[in-house]
Amino acid sequence: MVESLQLRQALRVFLNKAEAAWFDVYGSSFDRREINVGGTEYIQLPLRYSTRAKIYAYFRKYWGITFSRIQLRSLKSIVHNGRVYVILGDPGPIPNFVESVRILSITKTRIRVRAMLSGDPDGNVPIYYTIARTSSGYKIISRSGKRYDYRFTINKL
Repeated sequence: MVESLQLRQALRVFLNKAEAAWFDVYGSSFDRREINVGGTEYIQLPLRYSTRAKIYAYFRKYWGITFSRIQLRSLKSIVHNGRVYVILGDPGPIPNFVESVRILSITKTRIRVRAMLSGDPDGNVPIYYTIARTSSGYKIISRSGKRYDYRFTINKL
């Protein structure tokens, strides 16, 4: 029981960091250099996210390959003079703060959990994750609720 509680708490911390990763990158552009390309305003990311490879590596701390690629594309970034810029603006509210975690199943290589996320204007939202256990910790390889979350959808500019 104590081990299960500790694992749930560790997973909650991990999932909160993972859910915040996209916002960490996007929000890091606050008060940075702005440019206008084709009528769209972009804002420069700081040096720690100065290349798409750095952003991808940051997402890979928490997310599997597919989810990392999708989140990178959903930033709708451009490269200008060797630096990465993202579209300026408020992306809007989505459920992204893990309030609680319930472990559904555990194997040697996978953990399946149900988490309640807050941040949606309509209230808490249940999200299901499949988390891979790796030599370096955890990686999210599956997540429900992608359909209405702009971090996981790719729209053409």
